[in-house]
Amino acid sequence: MKLIAGLGNPTRRYRNTWHNVGAMTLELLASRWGKAFRAGKGDFLFAEAQRCGSEITLMIPTSYMNRSGGPIVNWINYFRIDPEEVLIIYDDHDLPLGRIRLRERGSSGGHRGMEDIIRLAGTEDIPRVRIGIRTNVERDKLSHQVLSKIPKSQFDYLTRIFEAAADAVEMTLADGIVAAMNHYNNLEIE
Repeated sequence: MKLIAGLGNPTRRYRNTWHNVGAMTLELLASRWGKAFRAGKGDFLFAEAQRCGSEITLMIPTSYMNRSGGPIVNWINYFRIDPEEVLIIYDDHDLPLGRIRLRERGSSGGHRGMEDIIRLAGTEDIPRVRIGIRTNVERDKLSHQVLSKIPKSQFDYLTRIFEAAADAVEMTLADGIVAAMNHYNNLEIE
C-alpha cells in the first residue's frame, strides 16, 4: 500500500458523526504511528510514514464525502500509484456496529464516497476496510442516520472498533490483504 485514505466530512459540524468513522480510524492510526496531519495542496490532510519498508501516505480528504474521489484520484494520478496500492477506510451501514470487512475490490455498495472514488479512478479494483455503523437506533432516512452525532455512550466501544480496524490495516501492510480478510472479516469486536 502506498496510500491509505480515511473518508469523512469536513468541518466541526460533522466531526463526531457516523459518516466520519473512516477519518477517525485513520486519525487513530496516525497517532499510533506518531504522525500528525498537515494540509496538502488540495482538498486533503496528509501525513507520511515508513512502514514495512515502504513510504506510505495517510490522507483524509477535506472535500465532502460525496466528492472524496477528487483528492484521492488526483494523488493516485500525480504519483502514478496503481489503484490496487490504495486502501480506503469508510463507514458501512450495511454492516452492524462491531464488524469490519476488508475487500480487495468490488462495487461501492451504495456508499457515495466510495462510488465517487470508483467513478473517477475508472476501476473497482481498490482495496478497502469497511466499518459497520448499523445500530438498533435508526433514523427515518439513511442520510439522517449517517450524519447524526455518535452518542457519547458509544465512544469507548467505537475506540475498540477503530483499534481493530487499525490492526487490520497494519496486518494488511505486513501480511497482505488476504491474510487480514481471513482474520478480521468474521470477527465481531466486543
